[in-house]
Amino acid sequence: MKSPSNRRLAAILAADVAGYSRLTAADEEGTVAALRAIRSEVVGPITEQHGGRIANTAGDSFLIEFRSAVDAMRAALSIQDRLQARNAGVAADRAILLRIGLNVGDVISNGDDILGDGVNVAARLEALAEPGGITASGAAVGYARKSIAAQFIPMGPQTVKNIPEPVEAYRVRNSGQAPGRKTGLRAPRTRLAAGLGLLAAAAAGAVLWIAPWQPNPDQAVAARMAFPLPDLPSIAVLPLADTTGDSGNAMLADGFSEDLITDLSRISGLFVISGNSSFAFQDQQISPAQFAEELGVRYVVDGSLRRTGAVFRATVRLTDTASGQLVWAERFDGPLEDVFALQDRIALAIAQALGLSLDAEERSGIEQQDTATIAAREAFQQGWELYARFNEQDNLAAIPHFEQAVALDPDYGRAWAVLAMAHLRPHILHHWRGYTPATGQTHIGQFYKYLREAVRHDTPLRHVIRAMVLLNLPDWEGVYGGSRGTIEARQEAAKAIALQPSDPEAHLTMGWALIAAGEPEQGLAFVRAAMRLDPKHPSHYALFEAAALFAMDDLPQAAAVLQAELDRNPQASELMPVAASVLALQGELRAARAMVERWHSGSSTASLPAAVQDYFFILRWTGASQHLNRRLSDGLRLAALPPGTTVASLRAELSLADAGTQRQAVRALGLFGPAAAPAVPELTALLDSPSAFVRKEAANALGSIGAAAEPALPALDALAGLGLAGKRAALAAERIRSSLAGEEL
Repeated sequence: MKSPSNRRLAAILAADVAGYSRLTAADEEGTVAALRAIRSEVVGPITEQHGGRIANTAGDSFLIEFRSAVDAMRAALSIQDRLQARNAGVAADRAILLRIGLNVGDVISNGDDILGDGVNVAARLEALAEPGGITASGAAVGYARKSIAAQFIPMGPQTVKNIPEPVEAYRVRNSGQAPGRKTGLRAPRTRLAAGLGLLAAAAAGAVLWIAPWQPNPDQAVAARMAFPLPDLPSIAVLPLADTTGDSGNAMLADGFSEDLITDLSRISGLFVISGNSSFAFQDQQISPAQFAEELGVRYVVDGSLRRTGAVFRATVRLTDTASGQLVWAERFDGPLEDVFALQDRIALAIAQALGLSLDAEERSGIEQQDTATIAAREAFQQGWELYARFNEQDNLAAIPHFEQAVALDPDYGRAWAVLAMAHLRPHILHHWRGYTPATGQTHIGQFYKYLREAVRHDTPLRHVIRAMVLLNLPDWEGVYGGSRGTIEARQEAAKAIALQPSDPEAHLTMGWALIAAGEPEQGLAFVRAAMRLDPKHPSHYALFEAAALFAMDDLPQAAAVLQAELDRNPQASELMPVAASVLALQGELRAARAMVERWHSGSSTASLPAAVQDYFFILRWTGASQHLNRRLSDGLRLAALPPGTTVASLRAELSLADAGTQRQAVRALGLFGPAAAPAVPELTALLDSPSAFVRKEAANALGSIGAAAEPALPALDALAGLGLAGKRAALAAERIRSSLAGEEL
């Protein structure tokens, strides 16, 4: 057994070198020698001076234990000050900068090393620090702030990997140090530039100086941000400008921008706005600062791409809009066949410039090219620009372009996946009008045909599609039982998120799976995460947000979400049946009826009830939440009832001798749910009807009324077991008793 002295409270300093891989790639021997010198001349002496002990080093990192948070904080500030002085006169791309994390917590000795949650938190905080900066936990700051004159800037609660509870974090700076200032590095010579001249200057390492009395056009204003900044470093790519006016060059520039966004979105330490939202600002006269404010990000990538014959030139820059300063910029020239390899280099360069460490899977995903065939990539981009409009006609028009892309490059995995998705989407979103009866019957067959090719390539979209199939297509063989594959769908969505953490479709699909499984609060969080990644999201995102709210019994908010989206996109027909149902269930029958008529514009009034009778909703609940399927369907059927239909008018029809009329009236009463309670006596009497169909519908209606139908229980119990109506009577009695017990069935 270990001695109790093995576990103790300690102050932990975790540090690593920002951009270590980049430094060693450029000069391995020089970097290793410089790091040894920093340990022996800076870290070691300062640690000893403040009573600390170096517990572990691992090439580019240090783990140091101190007896108090005050000692650890003073040591961290001293180390950063000393390194700043050492870096004076050193080129920015050669300077060694440490990121430091500080925490106070339990540690356990393991030889000379230390382990435990206290160490884990310090390491996670170090990853949140800026190069040359310090991030400390609330515990460390609480001990140190009264004894040390420093700036403690709140970052709020931070959710970090493998730590169950959020960690309160602070940025720590010496008093008088300007936020975001990178001091001690040799500044490049300055010169003015404008338009593309600015990009050329940036590529040469220049900085644009702004007169102090003028606002910096590249500096965003926090108060104007459309959304709060995410906890992770956040970035958006303004589509690269086409300076030629040639449509072929424009298609190449767009494809380059899309692929750069995709590459960046694979980096787990980065929050990346989707291409759908970024391209919403294409061809607008917008500054990086305005772009950042519109999308709620800190960093912006912009530039231009020009093709001339068999060669190209790309100019790209990365701006920190919090300070308005350039972080990185470069100009690239090369043969056209290298253009897609270049976007991988740019993504890796941006990660290095932001001090982000990539794991092997992230790096491999970025370096793996979707296609090396330029013609295939251009065909894909033509299809993608249509597909990304998220409407029926353009989705159909996109399919031939994707077919051309895979014909030109049969190993183009992403093109196969999107081609499959283009055939699946009409089924999911009920976009049928563009299909003839023949194509309407075969498009699912086409989907499976292309999916077989798509699954040969491990793209994130492959896993999204698999999850959607599990959630939406019929489970003909009952393989997944009551879960209908929601567990497997969550696993597929998780794989997609792991491969591409900033993919909004993967987050939306995870939300869909959680909502369907009866976890609407968690599902709503994923849906809203998808909306944040794609602020200009397509309309069906609002459908899933409303479905989660519906499952949480927040009908007013669900109706508000759907109405707001229909105001934004009046053609979003997939929202209308859900909106009609929610309105009807709130008692807003006139508005609900108007929504059904809008959805089935041009149909006769008499045809509406039949048109909605067997509508197949996009989202279907499983397990204990299956009652929500019936509730949503009943709401839609209620919305389609003829104008003026009320509980009172239907009760009057029950007195008619015609069994057909009685049956229709009873069925309609059931749609009113608990509001039909006044009809319980008449419905109970109809359990003795000569017509088995009337008895069956009367039992169904009483079950829908719920607890208020308690007086009908003896009659239902008497009927139970007698034919089809008896089975419905038994189910109705069970529903009433569950309702009385406060349960849903």
